Amino acid sequence: MTTPPGLGQRAIKAYNRLARDVAAYNYILRVAKPGGTIGETSRRSLSKSLHIANRLCRREPGQAQFALFDPVDPMTLFDFALYVARLSAACSDFEERYAHLTQAGIDKAAQARRHAEWGWNQDNT
Repeated sequence: MTTPPGLGQRAIKAYNRLARDVAAYNYILRVAKPGGTIGETSRRSLSKSLHIANRLCRREPGQAQFALFDPVDPMTLFDFALYVARLSAACSDFEERYAHLTQAGIDKAAQARRHAEWGWNQDNT
């Protein structure tokens, strides 16, 4: 059995910030449904999120890497939505890899250990 990869507190906090930002972007795209071009503040925020995602995923084989854009150039809503979709997918991959650090992952691992100690498999619960 392989040991799950470790993740420092700074990386966990950075991921949590990124996940909150991505959730906000998704909310804006799916619920608020804006139109027109993306403003400078939003472009800078997205650029910062891409930078955080690149830092978190740079040592992870197979993880997405994001090309940074000039935060001053105009951005269409389609471009913004594409970046958000890719960030969402990267966050999902990251969560799967580090699921053992979430409360649900910790609980599942503890349950698996209890079952292993008692000689049960997960189908006999």
